[in-house]
Amino acid sequence: MVDFRRTPNLLSLVCAGSLAILSALLVGFGLATPLPAATASPQQSYNTAPLTPTLYLPLVQRPAPRLLIAAAHIDSAVSGEGDEALWLWNNGPEQVSLTGWQITGNGRTATFPVTSTLTIPSAAGLWCTANPTIFRRTFGFAPECEWGADDDLTVPDLTGSPPRLTNSGGVIQLVSPDGAVADVLVYGNESQIPAGWTGVAAQLYNRGAIGAEGQVWRRKPGAYGSFADTDRAADWSGDVADLAWGRQVFFPGWALWRADWKPPGQPIQVSGTLTLAIGPDGLYEPMAAFLQSAQTSLNLSLYTLEHPLLAQEIAAAAHRGVAVRLLLEGGPTGGISNLQRWCVALIAAAGGQIFYLDRHPDAPNGFRPRYRFLHAKYGIADGVQAFVGTENPTNDSMPAPVGESGPPGRRGVYLFAAAPQVADALAALFAYDWQPELFWDLRPFDPARDGPPEGYTPPDPLPTTPRPAPFRQPVVYSGDFAFHLLAAPEEATRPDNSLVSLLERAGAGDEIRWVQLYEHKYWGDTSSNPVADPNPRLVALIGAARRGARLRVLLDSYFDEPSDDRSNRATVDYLRLVAQFEGLDIQAVTGNPAGAGIHAKAGSLRVGDERWLLVGSLNGGEVSHKINREVSLLVNAPLLYDRLVELFDSDWTNNADR
Repeated sequence: MVDFRRTPNLLSLVCAGSLAILSALLVGFGLATPLPAATASPQQSYNTAPLTPTLYLPLVQRPAPRLLIAAAHIDSAVSGEGDEALWLWNNGPEQVSLTGWQITGNGRTATFPVTSTLTIPSAAGLWCTANPTIFRRTFGFAPECEWGADDDLTVPDLTGSPPRLTNSGGVIQLVSPDGAVADVLVYGNESQIPAGWTGVAAQLYNRGAIGAEGQVWRRKPGAYGSFADTDRAADWSGDVADLAWGRQVFFPGWALWRADWKPPGQPIQVSGTLTLAIGPDGLYEPMAAFLQSAQTSLNLSLYTLEHPLLAQEIAAAAHRGVAVRLLLEGGPTGGISNLQRWCVALIAAAGGQIFYLDRHPDAPNGFRPRYRFLHAKYGIADGVQAFVGTENPTNDSMPAPVGESGPPGRRGVYLFAAAPQVADALAALFAYDWQPELFWDLRPFDPARDGPPEGYTPPDPLPTTPRPAPFRQPVVYSGDFAFHLLAAPEEATRPDNSLVSLLERAGAGDEIRWVQLYEHKYWGDTSSNPVADPNPRLVALIGAARRGARLRVLLDSYFDEPSDDRSNRATVDYLRLVAQFEGLDIQAVTGNPAGAGIHAKAGSLRVGDERWLLVGSLNGGEVSHKINREVSLLVNAPLLYDRLVELFDSDWTNNADR
């Protein structure tokens, strides 16, 4: 046995041999580089002096920068296309300086000069545009650099030639300072595929009522603040082959482009009071009480307002000093009625501020509002109370009660929340949409243009036969609850949004009751089908049934057009066919339980021990999900869930078409 303590030179030999072997392995794998050893004299031996071993150190290398073109606004709808822009994103782990980087677009190259101090941190982005002034008015924030004429002295300039972003198709490249192509976007009708790209050019999604002009190209999200990066069309959100993260649509002015926007997360746990009110039986009184309660501020976002009594309540709030702000759709289907003109003029005369989502007179030619329709129905009072509903304020949806009975009307649902966290979430959404000093799509109320005809007075409601109102009394719950706010268009088609995530957890033993104005059996072109262009929400509902959940679907028959292949009748037939062939516990019917149609967009979902209800403005069509402003509230509150189940089962039993 060797005693290394008594044989130090032998120990040196073993250690040196181990170091040599390790060093050789490191060099062999390219992970180390040899350092020169000290020169030993010929007289040295292992018996007379310790070794001076050759030391190999690991070769430390910085990871290469991973900058991407994360989004591209190429075919702007604005005349002159001054808001053309690229969103550069750092997919790497370290901050990257942009000095010397180049953007090449279809033969023209712009360069970040050596004087540039611009950097992009890890998992962050930076916008460059042709014209910062136009960009700011369409996207809603300032860009970090510009490549056109020096429009804004506060925005750093690129040198060279502005990149050409050809609308029909082309190639955009991001080139590193050493001349290497770091990223490529091949798009549209481009057929010449450059190095760094594989396969066919990327495409925008433009089926059905959604056109390509004005869209923003955007990559699919990756993990941990990154974007997909395989250098092919499948990285981009227009990919029709991807039924989850593909077929997405993006336009300027949406909140998701802001650096502080966050995708949907876990439900928010709060304590407060919730009130569930059902129309037409009992919506008027809770809504009037909400308006009367406002003391300092009242912010309302509505599609239309055609209710004289409620308009008077809003005007009364303005008269007593409440700061009233009303945001309305400027081009509702069928136009703005004289009744709404009267209501809005009354509020404006009392001091309320009114803006329409519409093209501002100062906007350049071609400019389009951020959303196809402002279809939401929500409000916030004093920053602490809020409501979200399925109904536009009309005499049909919120008739004033007569004794214990009520006139026929539209089946709808409202949630009123006395919970600061709910109010805060809705207030943030309202604050984003209400920026008339920034966006060109907010047109102020003009009495000459928007007021009623001279001498107009609201007509008296037509006489009707009173009907029972079994759901007149609202249900009130106080305590702890959880909620999600689901906003379109930013998150309604994300496959990880709160509703889809909940449906994906549903399975054996769970129950889903679904009541809607309409639920299309497919999206895309009107001549398509559920296989080529599935409705993701309907797919998620059927998926829950395939895992064993019990699904009941009640759709409107009053407004329905049965001859349309995307009618509610067609959806009911489709669901019945799926249930029959797959042996699923699905039943679907149409109905008109309250006399003037189902206008609700609601659901009650029992998933495990959770009892959720969904209330909001989001219909089951593609335009609603992808390009409208819509708001729904998803709440885990068992008492209110039970009330919505009671309503559904009553309508299903007594008023459904078979």
